[in-house]
Amino acid sequence: MLLALLLAPALAWGQGVTPRAVTLNAGRTALLVLDFTSGTCGSRPRCLASLPAEANLIARARAHRMMVVYSVAPGETAANILPPVAPSASDPVVESGPDKFVGTNLASILAAAGVTTVIVTGTAAEGAVLDTGLDAGLREGLQVVVPEDLVTSSVYAESYVAWDFANAPGISARAVVTRSDLLGF
Repeated sequence: MLLALLLAPALAWGQGVTPRAVTLNAGRTALLVLDFTSGTCGSRPRCLASLPAEANLIARARAHRMMVVYSVAPGETAANILPPVAPSASDPVVESGPDKFVGTNLASILAAAGVTTVIVTGTAAEGAVLDTGLDAGLREGLQVVVPEDLVTSSVYAESYVAWDFANAPGISARAVVTRSDLLGF
């Protein structure tokens, strides 16, 4: 326990990972908004604190006519998505466990829209963000953009996920870690 307390300040998000500025083609990019529901985000202070920045990114994406795709955990519906980041009637919503490609039509939704890049945001960094982002890059062949301020969990999980996307074999060649304020369209 003492070791964990001593290390906590040193393990800030993405320790050793410098967020990079990114300019994306909005017409070929989709914003994935993963599990911002009352059940998965509603009781997590770090997730709740990210909602204003998430809402801002969603508004920017829509202003650039970017596809926005939502997810919910099994047993939830779009009605469970928190109001500040709620989907519009035309936004696709998939229901799945941690990897949002498994058991859903997410791959076909993205392919039909000609998407080549996904911005992966969400809660449960070590679950939905990591699993979906890895699958997007490694199996689907998409570029993956991970804004550190819109990926929440524990400090430790957030740090690991940033490190993994920036350094792990395979995915690091297809991913970039950034912040929402460093994203351009």
